[in-house]
Amino acid sequence: MTSKEGVLGREVGIGVAALLVAAVLAGWWFWSGAGGSAEREERNAFCWSLVPGGEPEEGGSTAECGDALETAMTGRPAGTRPPERTPEHGAERVRVFEKVVKAYGDRVQDDPEAVPREIRRNMANAFNFYSSDIRYVIGLYGDLSSDMLVTEPNDVDIDRSMVEDFVRGVAEDGESFGEIHRFHFDLARGDVAELGEEDFRKGTVGAELAALRVGESMGFLDAIGAQVLEGGSGGRGREDWLEGYGRTGRGKAEEIFSEDRDGGYLVNIFQERSDALGVRFPASESGGTGLHPKILEKITEGYARWV
Repeated sequence: MTSKEGVLGREVGIGVAALLVAAVLAGWWFWSGAGGSAEREERNAFCWSLVPGGEPEEGGSTAECGDALETAMTGRPAGTRPPERTPEHGAERVRVFEKVVKAYGDRVQDDPEAVPREIRRNMANAFNFYSSDIRYVIGLYGDLSSDMLVTEPNDVDIDRSMVEDFVRGVAEDGESFGEIHRFHFDLARGDVAELGEEDFRKGTVGAELAALRVGESMGFLDAIGAQVLEGGSGGRGREDWLEGYGRTGRGKAEEIFSEDRDGGYLVNIFQERSDALGVRFPASESGGTGLHPKILEKITEGYARWV
């Protein structure tokens, strides 16, 4: 073979290899795009399957589905701010709420991003419309399988593990999770504000229950926040999440959701109320917090269940 023929052969070989690479890349692009489109369509269809009445005949986007689901669960236009006191919802709306939490909670077990990003704010808002009921689940009962146990005011029938999975899915968006965390933190502050001088001075049963409820409910949410930060890949995604949380949540996320979190910020709100009422125990009895030992014990006990 002449040198000219050898060069020509090499050029042909290189050309064939380039075509093969291009074909592989084109195939990957086509199928990954098609797969992504199919996944989006499936998620959209699943979302609409949860809406009473289903998808409109003319079709609807996932964002529109989120608005429809939120309204179906709350009875208000999507985006309506939840009241501090949980309203009573009709049985049909409660059943939709239960169905949505269970459906997406189940999916999140296999895929943390199963709650579509377009509806996460809707889910957070609807979740806060049931805050009192949810606090029974995450802060008192956990297992509502017994007919003797009910949540107030809506008798919601979902268990703690399902709520955890659902919120974990919503928490993929820092801003949405911040909405939930801030709302429940404000409820915790409300619990503390209702305690009087006698509660702090004597460590009453009411004070102990409030401390336990605050510790458990916020410890539950803080554990989910920690899961998200620990499971993130870091970099821009982590920064975006923190920025999103910072727009809606309270406190510094990296401190509240750190591995060595201890719920100290919850102790602070009890301290503020106790100080305002002029009640302060010696450091030797209160671990330096000034709180009645029983109150401090219950905050720590409730929070520690999730650390």
